[in-house]
Amino acid sequence: MTHVASLVIENPFHNFTARSDIPELFNLNRPNKEALNLVIRFLEIVRRKKRESVILPIIAEAGYGKTHFYWVLRETITEAYVVYIPVPTNPNRVYSHFYFETVKAGGAPLLEYVADALTQKYRKVEHAAADFPGMGNIVINGFFALKDPKQSRLALKWLTGFDIDDETAHFKRTIMDDEELAFAALKVILKVIDKPIIFFIDELESLFIALGPEAELQFLETLKKMHNEASNFILCLACLTTLWDTILDLSSTAVQSRIEPPVVLKRFSKKDIQAYCLQMLQDFHSKFEIILQDGNSLWPLNKADIESAYAYSHGNPREAIKWLAGCIEDRKTPLLKDLEKNQKHLSRFSKQIKKIIDKMNQFSVGVLQRKNGAFISLTAPEKRVLVTVPPIQDMEKVFHQSYWKSLKEVITDEDYNETILIGSTPEKEAEEDYQVKIFSELELKTDFQEYLKEI
Repeated sequence: MTHVASLVIENPFHNFTARSDIPELFNLNRPNKEALNLVIRFLEIVRRKKRESVILPIIAEAGYGKTHFYWVLRETITEAYVVYIPVPTNPNRVYSHFYFETVKAGGAPLLEYVADALTQKYRKVEHAAADFPGMGNIVINGFFALKDPKQSRLALKWLTGFDIDDETAHFKRTIMDDEELAFAALKVILKVIDKPIIFFIDELESLFIALGPEAELQFLETLKKMHNEASNFILCLACLTTLWDTILDLSSTAVQSRIEPPVVLKRFSKKDIQAYCLQMLQDFHSKFEIILQDGNSLWPLNKADIESAYAYSHGNPREAIKWLAGCIEDRKTPLLKDLEKNQKHLSRFSKQIKKIIDKMNQFSVGVLQRKNGAFISLTAPEKRVLVTVPPIQDMEKVFHQSYWKSLKEVITDEDYNETILIGSTPEKEAEEDYQVKIFSELELKTDFQEYLKEI
Protein backbone atom coordinates (compact mmCIF):
# COMPACT_ATOMS: atom_id res chain seq x y z
CA MET A 1 0.00 0.00 0.00
CA THR A 2 1.16 3.52 -0.71
CA HIS A 3 2.64 5.24 2.31
CA VAL A 4 -0.09 6.98 4.29
CA ALA A 5 1.83 10.25 4.35
CA SER A 6 1.65 10.43 0.55
CA LEU A 7 -1.72 8.76 0.13
CA VAL A 8 -4.17 11.22 -1.40
CA ILE A 9 -7.67 10.00 -0.70
CA GLU A 10 -10.17 12.48 -2.01
CA ASN A 11 -13.84 12.25 -1.20
CA PRO A 12 -15.32 10.54 -4.29
CA PHE A 13 -18.52 12.56 -3.85
CA HIS A 14 -16.97 16.01 -3.41
CA ASN A 15 -17.98 17.17 -6.92
CA PHE A 16 -21.73 17.42 -6.39
CA THR A 17 -22.08 20.36 -8.80
CA ALA A 18 -21.26 19.63 -12.46
CA ARG A 19 -19.02 22.02 -14.40
CA SER A 20 -18.56 22.32 -18.13
CA ASP A 21 -14.75 22.34 -17.85
CA ILE A 22 -14.38 19.26 -15.61
CA PRO A 23 -15.31 15.92 -17.20
CA GLU A 24 -17.84 13.89 -15.28
CA LEU A 25 -16.78 10.41 -14.18
CA PHE A 26 -20.28 8.94 -14.20
CA ASN A 27 -23.28 9.29 -16.47
CA LEU A 28 -26.66 9.27 -14.74
CA ASN A 29 -27.93 7.05 -17.53
CA ARG A 30 -31.21 5.79 -16.10
CA PRO A 31 -32.65 9.16 -14.97
CA ASN A 32 -31.44 10.78 -18.22
CA LYS A 33 -32.44 7.97 -20.54
CA GLU A 34 -35.64 9.57 -21.83
CA ALA A 35 -33.92 12.89 -22.53
CA LEU A 36 -30.96 11.17 -24.17
CA ASN A 37 -33.19 9.05 -26.41
CA LEU A 38 -35.14 12.13 -27.50
CA VAL A 39 -31.96 14.01 -28.44
CA ILE A 40 -30.77 10.97 -30.40
CA ARG A 41 -34.13 10.75 -32.19
CA PHE A 42 -34.01 14.42 -33.25
CA LEU A 43 -30.35 14.06 -34.18
CA GLU A 44 -31.26 11.31 -36.62
CA ILE A 45 -33.96 13.53 -38.12
CA VAL A 46 -31.42 16.33 -38.67
CA ARG A 47 -28.80 13.93 -40.04
CA ARG A 48 -31.25 12.61 -42.61
CA LYS A 49 -32.14 16.20 -43.59
CA LYS A 50 -35.80 15.75 -42.68
CA ARG A 51 -35.41 18.86 -40.53
CA GLU A 52 -32.74 21.55 -40.85
CA SER A 53 -32.53 22.22 -37.10
CA VAL A 54 -34.32 21.52 -33.81
CA ILE A 55 -34.81 23.52 -30.59
CA LEU A 56 -35.27 21.15 -27.66
CA PRO A 57 -35.73 22.37 -24.05
CA ILE A 58 -34.17 20.28 -21.26
CA ILE A 59 -35.78 21.35 -18.00
CA ALA A 60 -35.29 20.25 -14.40
CA GLU A 61 -35.24 21.48 -10.83
CA ALA A 62 -31.97 22.78 -9.37
CA GLY A 63 -29.59 19.89 -8.70
CA TYR A 64 -31.21 17.44 -11.12
CA GLY A 65 -28.25 17.30 -13.49
CA LYS A 66 -28.80 19.80 -16.31
CA THR A 67 -25.11 20.60 -16.69
CA HIS A 68 -24.29 16.95 -16.09
CA PHE A 69 -26.54 16.12 -19.06
CA TYR A 70 -24.09 17.99 -21.29
CA TRP A 71 -21.46 15.40 -20.31
CA VAL A 72 -23.95 12.61 -20.92
CA LEU A 73 -24.44 13.87 -24.47
CA ARG A 74 -20.74 14.47 -25.04
CA GLU A 75 -19.65 11.05 -23.77
CA THR A 76 -22.54 9.07 -25.29
CA ILE A 77 -23.28 10.53 -28.71
CA THR A 78 -20.76 9.82 -31.46
CA GLU A 79 -22.82 10.97 -34.45
CA ALA A 80 -22.61 14.66 -33.57
CA TYR A 81 -20.27 17.25 -32.08
CA VAL A 82 -21.43 18.55 -28.70
CA VAL A 83 -20.56 22.17 -27.85
CA TYR A 84 -21.23 23.74 -24.45
CA ILE A 85 -22.66 27.27 -24.70
CA PRO A 86 -22.94 29.27 -21.47
CA VAL A 87 -25.67 31.85 -21.91
CA PRO A 88 -24.01 35.07 -23.17
CA THR A 89 -23.98 38.00 -20.78
CA ASN A 90 -24.74 40.38 -23.65
CA PRO A 91 -27.85 39.64 -25.76
CA ASN A 92 -26.36 41.76 -28.56
CA ARG A 93 -23.36 39.42 -28.88
CA VAL A 94 -24.96 36.00 -29.39
CA TYR A 95 -23.56 34.75 -32.71
CA SER A 96 -19.99 35.81 -31.93
CA HIS A 97 -20.40 33.99 -28.59
CA PHE A 98 -21.63 30.82 -30.35
CA TYR A 99 -18.81 31.04 -32.88
CA PHE A 100 -16.15 31.53 -30.19
CA GLU A 101 -17.39 28.55 -28.12
CA THR A 102 -17.57 26.38 -31.25
CA VAL A 103 -14.00 27.23 -32.29
CA LYS A 104 -12.79 26.80 -28.70
CA ALA A 105 -14.38 23.33 -28.56
CA GLY A 106 -13.13 22.22 -31.98
CA GLY A 107 -9.80 24.01 -31.93
CA ALA A 108 -7.41 24.18 -34.88
CA PRO A 109 -8.49 20.71 -36.17
CA LEU A 110 -12.03 22.03 -36.75
CA LEU A 111 -10.79 25.02 -38.75
CA GLU A 112 -8.36 22.83 -40.71
CA TYR A 113 -11.17 20.39 -41.49
CA VAL A 114 -13.42 23.16 -42.84
CA ALA A 115 -10.57 24.69 -44.85
CA ASP A 116 -9.60 21.29 -46.32
CA ALA A 117 -13.22 20.47 -47.22
CA LEU A 118 -13.71 23.82 -48.98
CA THR A 119 -10.45 23.72 -50.94
CA GLN A 120 -10.92 20.10 -51.96
CA LYS A 121 -14.49 20.67 -53.16
CA TYR A 122 -14.14 24.04 -54.87
CA ARG A 123 -10.37 24.27 -55.61
CA LYS A 124 -10.59 28.06 -55.96
CA VAL A 125 -12.39 30.55 -53.75
CA GLU A 126 -14.31 32.06 -56.66
CA HIS A 127 -15.86 28.68 -57.42
CA ALA A 128 -17.40 28.64 -53.93
CA ALA A 129 -18.83 32.16 -54.10
CA ALA A 130 -22.25 31.09 -55.40
CA ASP A 131 -22.80 28.65 -52.55
CA PHE A 132 -21.77 31.18 -49.87
CA PRO A 133 -23.24 34.58 -50.80
CA GLY A 134 -22.94 37.84 -48.87
CA MET A 135 -20.87 37.64 -45.69
CA GLY A 136 -20.22 33.98 -46.46
CA ASN A 137 -17.89 35.12 -49.25
CA ILE A 138 -15.67 36.91 -46.73
CA VAL A 139 -15.61 33.86 -44.47
CA ILE A 140 -14.61 31.37 -47.16
CA ASN A 141 -11.83 33.74 -48.23
CA GLY A 142 -10.50 33.39 -44.70
CA PHE A 143 -10.65 29.59 -44.84
CA PHE A 144 -8.92 29.48 -48.23
CA ALA A 145 -6.24 31.81 -46.83
CA LEU A 146 -5.70 29.32 -44.02
CA LYS A 147 -4.34 26.87 -46.64
CA ASP A 148 -1.98 29.47 -48.14
CA PRO A 149 1.43 29.35 -46.39
CA LYS A 150 1.90 33.10 -46.94
CA GLN A 151 -1.42 34.02 -45.33
CA SER A 152 -2.08 31.16 -42.91
CA ARG A 153 -0.91 32.90 -39.71
CA LEU A 154 -3.02 36.00 -40.32
CA ALA A 155 -5.96 33.83 -41.37
CA LEU A 156 -5.71 31.80 -38.17
CA LYS A 157 -5.63 35.00 -36.10
CA TRP A 158 -8.67 36.31 -37.98
CA LEU A 159 -10.58 33.03 -37.51
CA THR A 160 -9.73 32.53 -33.82
CA GLY A 161 -8.99 35.96 -32.37
CA PHE A 162 -5.79 34.64 -30.75
CA ASP A 163 -2.34 36.09 -31.38
CA ILE A 164 -0.24 33.54 -33.24
CA ASP A 165 3.08 35.40 -33.14
CA ASP A 166 4.50 38.95 -33.26
CA GLU A 167 3.45 39.28 -36.88
CA THR A 168 -0.23 38.79 -36.07
CA ALA A 169 -0.31 40.84 -32.85
CA HIS A 170 -1.00 44.12 -34.70
CA PHE A 171 -3.99 42.58 -36.51
CA LYS A 172 -6.91 43.56 -34.30
CA ARG A 173 -10.23 42.97 -36.08
CA THR A 174 -11.46 39.37 -36.24
CA ILE A 175 -14.65 37.44 -36.93
CA MET A 176 -15.67 37.81 -33.28
CA ASP A 177 -15.88 41.59 -33.68
CA ASP A 178 -18.83 41.42 -36.10
CA GLU A 179 -22.10 39.64 -35.26
CA GLU A 180 -23.19 39.14 -38.86
CA LEU A 181 -19.75 37.88 -39.84
CA ALA A 182 -19.74 35.49 -36.92
CA PHE A 183 -23.17 34.21 -37.94
CA ALA A 184 -21.95 33.72 -41.52
CA ALA A 185 -18.93 31.80 -40.22
CA LEU A 186 -21.19 29.58 -38.10
CA LYS A 187 -23.32 28.80 -41.14
CA VAL A 188 -20.23 27.91 -43.19
CA ILE A 189 -18.96 25.56 -40.49
CA LEU A 190 -22.37 23.92 -40.06
CA LYS A 191 -22.71 23.43 -43.81
CA VAL A 192 -19.25 21.93 -44.30
CA ILE A 193 -18.63 19.66 -41.28
CA ASP A 194 -19.33 15.95 -41.50
CA LYS A 195 -21.69 15.70 -38.49
CA PRO A 196 -24.34 17.93 -36.91
CA ILE A 197 -23.56 20.05 -33.86
CA ILE A 198 -25.53 19.85 -30.63
CA PHE A 199 -25.31 23.27 -29.00
CA PHE A 200 -25.96 22.77 -25.29
CA ILE A 201 -27.13 26.15 -23.95
CA ASP A 202 -26.88 26.00 -20.17
CA GLU A 203 -28.82 28.11 -17.65
CA LEU A 204 -31.16 29.66 -20.19
CA GLU A 205 -32.88 31.51 -17.35
CA SER A 206 -29.74 33.46 -16.35
CA LEU A 207 -30.37 36.35 -18.77
CA PHE A 208 -33.93 36.64 -17.46
CA ILE A 209 -32.68 36.74 -13.87
CA ALA A 210 -29.77 39.13 -14.51
CA LEU A 211 -31.14 41.53 -17.14
CA GLY A 212 -34.90 40.98 -17.21
CA PRO A 213 -37.47 39.68 -19.72
CA GLU A 214 -36.41 41.99 -22.59
CA ALA A 215 -32.89 40.52 -22.68
CA GLU A 216 -34.25 36.97 -22.55
CA LEU A 217 -36.71 37.72 -25.35
CA GLN A 218 -33.93 39.23 -27.48
CA PHE A 219 -31.83 36.10 -26.96
CA LEU A 220 -34.72 33.84 -27.98
CA GLU A 221 -35.37 35.90 -31.09
CA THR A 222 -31.71 35.50 -32.04
CA LEU A 223 -32.05 31.73 -31.64
CA LYS A 224 -35.15 31.84 -33.84
CA LYS A 225 -33.13 33.53 -36.61
CA MET A 226 -30.42 30.90 -36.25
CA HIS A 227 -33.09 28.17 -36.47
CA ASN A 228 -34.57 29.78 -39.61
CA GLU A 229 -31.36 30.53 -41.52
CA ALA A 230 -28.80 27.91 -40.47
CA SER A 231 -28.92 24.13 -40.56
CA ASN A 232 -27.37 20.90 -39.30
CA PHE A 233 -27.72 21.49 -35.55
CA ILE A 234 -29.80 20.97 -32.42
CA LEU A 235 -30.22 23.66 -29.78
CA CYS A 236 -30.64 22.09 -26.32
CA LEU A 237 -32.00 24.74 -23.96
CA ALA A 238 -31.26 23.76 -20.35
CA CYS A 239 -33.53 25.69 -18.00
CA LEU A 240 -34.93 25.57 -14.47
CA THR A 241 -38.41 24.06 -14.39
CA THR A 242 -39.67 26.91 -12.20
CA LEU A 243 -38.83 29.55 -14.84
CA TRP A 244 -39.42 27.68 -18.09
CA ASP A 245 -43.13 28.53 -18.44
CA THR A 246 -42.43 32.18 -17.59
CA ILE A 247 -39.73 32.42 -20.26
CA LEU A 248 -41.87 30.61 -22.83
CA ASP A 249 -44.89 32.86 -22.12
CA LEU A 250 -42.94 36.08 -22.67
CA SER A 251 -41.59 34.89 -26.05
CA SER A 252 -43.39 35.53 -29.29
CA THR A 253 -45.73 33.05 -30.95
CA ALA A 254 -43.16 32.65 -33.73
CA VAL A 255 -40.52 31.59 -31.20
CA GLN A 256 -42.91 29.25 -29.37
CA SER A 257 -43.89 27.53 -32.62
CA ARG A 258 -40.27 26.53 -33.25
CA ILE A 259 -39.64 25.02 -29.81
CA GLU A 260 -40.30 21.34 -29.15
CA PRO A 261 -42.17 20.23 -26.01
CA PRO A 262 -39.67 20.11 -23.12
CA VAL A 263 -38.15 16.92 -21.78
CA VAL A 264 -37.92 16.82 -17.99
CA LEU A 265 -34.89 15.31 -16.25
CA LYS A 266 -35.89 12.84 -13.56
CA ARG A 267 -34.90 12.37 -9.96
CA PHE A 268 -32.80 9.57 -8.49
CA SER A 269 -34.37 6.32 -7.39
CA LYS A 270 -32.71 4.27 -4.65
CA LYS A 271 -31.25 2.04 -7.36
CA ASP A 272 -29.79 5.10 -9.09
CA ILE A 273 -28.10 6.22 -5.86
CA GLN A 274 -26.65 2.74 -5.38
CA ALA A 275 -25.44 2.60 -9.01
CA TYR A 276 -23.84 6.03 -8.59
CA CYS A 277 -22.08 4.91 -5.40
CA LEU A 278 -20.72 1.74 -6.99
CA GLN A 279 -19.28 3.70 -9.90
CA MET A 280 -17.76 6.53 -7.88
CA LEU A 281 -16.26 4.26 -5.22
CA GLN A 282 -14.10 2.34 -7.71
CA ASP A 283 -11.30 4.91 -7.53
CA PHE A 284 -11.66 5.12 -3.75
CA HIS A 285 -11.18 1.35 -3.48
CA SER A 286 -8.18 1.50 -5.76
CA LYS A 287 -6.48 4.12 -3.60
CA PHE A 288 -7.05 2.00 -0.50
CA GLU A 289 -5.89 -1.02 -2.53
CA ILE A 290 -9.02 -2.90 -1.54
CA ILE A 291 -9.92 -6.15 -3.28
CA LEU A 292 -13.64 -6.34 -2.60
CA GLN A 293 -15.34 -9.57 -1.67
CA ASP A 294 -18.92 -10.49 -2.59
CA GLY A 295 -21.49 -8.29 -0.89
CA ASN A 296 -19.02 -5.60 0.13
CA SER A 297 -18.94 -3.45 -3.00
CA LEU A 298 -20.26 -0.31 -1.27
CA TRP A 299 -17.40 -0.16 1.25
CA PRO A 300 -16.96 2.05 3.25
CA LEU A 301 -20.65 2.85 2.79
CA ASN A 302 -23.53 0.45 3.32
CA LYS A 303 -27.15 0.01 2.25
CA ALA A 304 -28.35 2.11 5.19
CA ASP A 305 -26.42 5.06 3.72
CA ILE A 306 -28.30 4.61 0.43
CA GLU A 307 -31.59 4.68 2.30
CA SER A 308 -30.65 7.79 4.27
CA ALA A 309 -29.35 9.58 1.16
CA TYR A 310 -32.65 8.94 -0.61
CA ALA A 311 -34.71 10.01 2.40
CA TYR A 312 -32.69 13.21 2.82
CA SER A 313 -32.66 14.18 -0.86
CA HIS A 314 -36.10 12.95 -1.98
CA GLY A 315 -34.28 11.83 -5.14
CA ASN A 316 -32.58 15.16 -5.90
CA PRO A 317 -29.19 13.99 -7.30
CA ARG A 318 -27.17 16.93 -5.97
CA GLU A 319 -28.58 16.63 -2.46
CA ALA A 320 -28.08 12.85 -2.45
CA ILE A 321 -24.43 13.28 -3.44
CA LYS A 322 -23.94 15.91 -0.72
CA TRP A 323 -25.27 13.45 1.85
CA LEU A 324 -22.98 10.69 0.60
CA ALA A 325 -20.01 13.08 0.78
CA GLY A 326 -20.77 13.61 4.46
CA CYS A 327 -21.00 9.87 5.08
CA ILE A 328 -17.59 9.34 3.48
CA GLU A 329 -15.99 12.09 5.59
CA ASP A 330 -17.37 10.45 8.76
CA ARG A 331 -15.86 7.09 7.75
CA LYS A 332 -12.61 8.38 6.30
CA THR A 333 -10.99 9.70 9.49
CA PRO A 334 -10.97 6.40 11.43
CA LEU A 335 -9.94 4.51 8.29
CA LEU A 336 -6.93 6.75 7.79
CA LYS A 337 -5.99 6.35 11.43
CA ASP A 338 -6.17 2.58 10.99
CA LEU A 339 -4.02 2.74 7.88
CA GLU A 340 -1.44 4.94 9.59
CA LYS A 341 -1.26 2.55 12.55
CA ASN A 342 -0.95 -0.38 10.17
CA GLN A 343 1.78 1.42 8.22
CA LYS A 344 3.88 1.77 11.37
CA HIS A 345 3.22 -1.90 12.17
CA LEU A 346 4.39 -3.03 8.72
CA SER A 347 7.41 -0.71 8.73
CA ARG A 348 8.57 -2.03 12.10
CA PHE A 349 8.42 -5.64 10.93
CA SER A 350 10.01 -4.82 7.58
CA LYS A 351 13.00 -3.12 9.22
CA GLN A 352 13.53 -6.11 11.52
CA ILE A 353 13.29 -8.53 8.61
CA LYS A 354 15.67 -6.41 6.53
CA LYS A 355 18.27 -6.46 9.35
CA ILE A 356 18.08 -10.23 9.58
CA ILE A 357 18.25 -10.71 5.80
CA ASP A 358 21.25 -8.38 5.52
CA LYS A 359 23.19 -10.87 7.67
CA MET A 360 22.25 -13.71 5.31
CA ASN A 361 24.63 -13.17 2.41
CA GLN A 362 23.01 -15.83 0.27
CA PHE A 363 19.83 -13.75 -0.25
CA SER A 364 19.06 -10.78 -2.47
CA VAL A 365 15.97 -8.79 -1.54
CA GLY A 366 13.25 -8.16 -4.11
CA VAL A 367 10.90 -5.20 -4.40
CA LEU A 368 8.82 -4.51 -1.32
CA GLN A 369 5.14 -4.54 -2.29
CA ARG A 370 2.31 -3.53 -0.02
CA LYS A 371 -1.37 -4.25 -0.21
CA ASN A 372 -2.49 -3.70 3.38
CA GLY A 373 0.30 -6.15 4.25
CA ALA A 374 3.98 -6.48 3.43
CA PHE A 375 5.44 -8.77 0.73
CA ILE A 376 9.22 -9.27 0.60
CA SER A 377 10.80 -11.51 -2.01
CA LEU A 378 14.10 -13.22 -1.05
CA THR A 379 16.17 -14.87 -3.76
CA ALA A 380 19.00 -17.33 -3.08
CA PRO A 381 21.02 -19.15 -5.78
CA GLU A 382 18.53 -22.02 -6.00
CA LYS A 383 15.57 -20.85 -3.95
CA ARG A 384 12.96 -18.06 -3.81
CA VAL A 385 11.18 -17.31 -0.55
CA LEU A 386 8.26 -14.92 0.06
CA VAL A 387 8.17 -13.31 3.49
CA THR A 388 4.83 -11.64 4.22
CA VAL A 389 3.36 -9.65 7.11
CA PRO A 390 -0.45 -9.39 7.44
CA PRO A 391 -2.23 -6.23 8.62
CA ILE A 392 -2.76 -5.71 12.33
CA GLN A 393 -5.56 -7.78 13.79
CA ASP A 394 -7.89 -4.95 14.83
CA MET A 395 -8.10 -3.40 11.36
CA GLU A 396 -11.36 -3.63 9.45
CA LYS A 397 -12.14 -7.05 8.07
CA VAL A 398 -12.06 -5.77 4.49
CA PHE A 399 -8.33 -5.01 4.79
CA HIS A 400 -7.63 -8.59 5.90
CA GLN A 401 -9.80 -9.96 3.07
CA SER A 402 -7.81 -7.92 0.56
CA TYR A 403 -4.54 -9.09 2.06
CA TRP A 404 -5.38 -12.81 1.83
CA LYS A 405 -6.76 -12.37 -1.67
CA SER A 406 -3.61 -10.57 -2.84
CA LEU A 407 -1.39 -13.15 -1.10
CA LYS A 408 -3.12 -15.94 -2.97
CA GLU A 409 -2.63 -14.06 -6.27
CA VAL A 410 1.08 -13.52 -5.55
CA ILE A 411 1.64 -17.17 -4.67
CA THR A 412 -0.30 -18.31 -7.74
CA ASP A 413 1.47 -15.95 -10.15
CA GLU A 414 5.02 -16.26 -8.78
CA ASP A 415 7.30 -19.28 -8.41
CA TYR A 416 8.16 -19.41 -4.70
CA ASN A 417 9.68 -22.44 -2.95
CA GLU A 418 8.36 -21.35 0.42
CA THR A 419 6.10 -18.73 1.95
CA ILE A 420 6.74 -17.37 5.44
CA LEU A 421 4.12 -15.47 7.41
CA ILE A 422 5.23 -13.35 10.36
CA GLY A 423 3.36 -11.77 13.25
CA SER A 424 -0.14 -13.19 12.84
CA THR A 425 -1.79 -16.59 12.86
CA PRO A 426 -4.29 -17.08 10.01
CA GLU A 427 -7.53 -18.96 10.32
CA LYS A 428 -7.29 -22.72 9.91
CA GLU A 429 -8.66 -22.61 6.35
CA ALA A 430 -6.19 -19.90 5.34
CA GLU A 431 -3.28 -21.81 6.85
CA GLU A 432 -4.16 -24.91 4.85
CA ASP A 433 -4.90 -22.96 1.68
CA TYR A 434 -1.71 -20.90 1.58
CA GLN A 435 0.77 -23.52 2.88
CA VAL A 436 2.69 -20.94 4.91
CA LYS A 437 5.37 -21.34 7.54
CA ILE A 438 4.28 -19.20 10.52
CA PHE A 439 6.55 -17.25 12.86
CA SER A 440 5.21 -15.15 15.68
CA GLU A 441 6.59 -11.75 16.59
CA LEU A 442 8.54 -13.27 19.47
CA GLU A 443 10.17 -15.83 17.17
CA LEU A 444 11.25 -13.26 14.60
CA LYS A 445 14.74 -12.43 15.90
CA THR A 446 15.83 -15.96 16.79
CA ASP A 447 13.85 -18.77 15.17
CA PHE A 448 13.30 -16.86 11.89
CA GLN A 449 17.01 -16.07 11.60
CA GLU A 450 17.92 -19.69 12.24
CA TYR A 451 15.34 -20.82 9.70
CA LEU A 452 16.83 -18.59 7.01
CA LYS A 453 20.23 -20.14 7.68
CA GLU A 454 18.76 -23.58 7.09
CA ILE A 455 17.19 -22.70 3.74
